[in-house]
Amino acid sequence: MTLSAITVLLNALSEAKYLKDGKIVKIESGQLTKHAKPFEVLPGFNLECYPNRDSTIYKEAYGIESAHTILRGTLRYKGYSSAMDTLLQIGLFKTDKMNLSSFTWGDLTKHMLGDRHMSTTDCKKKLLALFDGDRLRVQTVVKLGLLDSSPIPAGLNSPIDALVDKLASSLMMPPDETDVIIMNHSVGVRLPSGKREMHRSNLVVYGEENGWSAMSKTVGLPVGIAAEMMMNGEIKERGLVLPFTKSIYEPMIAKLAMEGIVERREVESDDLD
Repeated sequence: MTLSAITVLLNALSEAKYLKDGKIVKIESGQLTKHAKPFEVLPGFNLECYPNRDSTIYKEAYGIESAHTILRGTLRYKGYSSAMDTLLQIGLFKTDKMNLSSFTWGDLTKHMLGDRHMSTTDCKKKLLALFDGDRLRVQTVVKLGLLDSSPIPAGLNSPIDALVDKLASSLMMPPDETDVIIMNHSVGVRLPSGKREMHRSNLVVYGEENGWSAMSKTVGLPVGIAAEMMMNGEIKERGLVLPFTKSIYEPMIAKLAMEGIVERREVESDDLD
């Protein structure tokens, strides 16, 4: 089980909203990739983070009405947002119908830049100008095969359809590689004494060689455990039930730990005494 390529790409086009210092911050559609920030909590992974849709709904859902800052973010390796923004600016996220039957990958990229028949050298120069001399962005286009002379497969009728097909095939995880799922919760609190603490919960799950991927385990196991809990009468509620009550999430966390999915908690204090 994994996210589809089209879902990943369309997420870069979504709007976002979060709370910062008591004020709501809104990010317009198509601007999300420009708001990625370095994520230094787990420095060994070299991550970046950008807002994920509407974070403000968690104020009520989690009962944290007094919180001044609430942000749900997406974690990616550094460079991901820049790569997505590169493809977005070229125009490869467009959904306009096109006849791509005679196009190569290079033809499509050149067409989106204004001249399908320009040379590859001129195309690279145009990319350099578009991205203010950022050669890494040009290399992103090259390494993804978007200047290749191979034909675009039949049946793809828009730039985003073609891009999805290209990424799904060229970035597919080979059998000898494993994935990793990373999740972090950082909660800053001020105690009645005035002392401030940062409570962190980190979850890092690796896929198995020639076995289950981390995505499969972290998505599939909670669903399976919830189904088992319902059949055993441990979950008595019916309908759409969110796992926000201790009677649901505490036994589920314990069962996940038995499967090797364990969070690591730590507390940082500003108390220097």
